[in-house]
Amino acid sequence: MKKSNVVPVLLTSRLRLRPLSLDDAPAVFEIHADPQTVEYWGHDLMSQVGQAEELIRGNIEWVESGSSYYWAIEWRDRAGLIGTCTLFKLDQQNRHAEVGYILNRAFWGRGLMSEALSAMIDYAFNTLDLHRLEADTDPRNLASLALLEKFGFKREGLFRERWWVHGQWLDSDMLGLLRSEYPLA
Repeated sequence: MKKSNVVPVLLTSRLRLRPLSLDDAPAVFEIHADPQTVEYWGHDLMSQVGQAEELIRGNIEWVESGSSYYWAIEWRDRAGLIGTCTLFKLDQQNRHAEVGYILNRAFWGRGLMSEALSAMIDYAFNTLDLHRLEADTDPRNLASLALLEKFGFKREGLFRERWWVHGQWLDSDMLGLLRSEYPLA
């Protein structure tokens, strides 16, 4: 059985990444109920707070199983979730994981996800000693692709019609980042 992960608090100049809790459900719901925010997300819109609670419970179980790290993103100087980021599908034998992130649309365009992703990647490579990170992104999500490429992620393949979401088949752009390619590792 895998060892349970302890999700550490990670600090950046403006943000605190902390363990997610059920108290975050209203803010998680607000993010996942916004059509523009989840346009490229791999799940349909949420219609009730209970769905956010279920999502959080599932993510907490993954953390407890040792297969992921899941953070709430909030301002460093005040409480209140503004987004989430995660290392999931953690494979300790092969030393890789997948990254995921989402930010409340009210906070887009401020470089916040870049700050959060930097802290998470640094943790993955320099604390967890991972060799590789992966990202599955909708090829239409140009902002996310630009963010990943800023950190050195490289496009490795396109999976056509991989996900059925929002009543349509969506493609996946698969990206990878090796520790040796990451400028801050």
